[in-house]
Amino acid sequence: MFFYIARGSAGEVRYMLCLKERRARTDGCSADLKSQISSLKSLAESCSCQLRGWADSLQDSEIKGQPYLSGKSRRQDEQKKRAAAIQKELLRKLPPCHPLRANAAEHGRI
Repeated sequence: MFFYIARGSAGEVRYMLCLKERRARTDGCSADLKSQISSLKSLAESCSCQLRGWADSLQDSEIKGQPYLSGKSRRQDEQKKRAAAIQKELLRKLPPCHPLRANAAEHGRI
């Protein structure tokens, strides 16, 4: 989903650069400015192509997002989250000098 939004934004940037390019022609701007605009348009087009490729690769992959989870996989995911929350709470209850709490804090789990 976000790839498509980003791709749309790249298209908007290209459109604005096209408008600026037309205006640069009528205003008699320098060749350097026209070259910069052309370079930016190419960059925006390249970004759009990359985003499209990434979106296509994810579309065809086995990796699915939250909307595609089955009931069983949702329950498993919820159980993992609950277990992690319980573990975090138990670690917080340990004395600060306890080795397990120090280890968890060191790894950013508290």
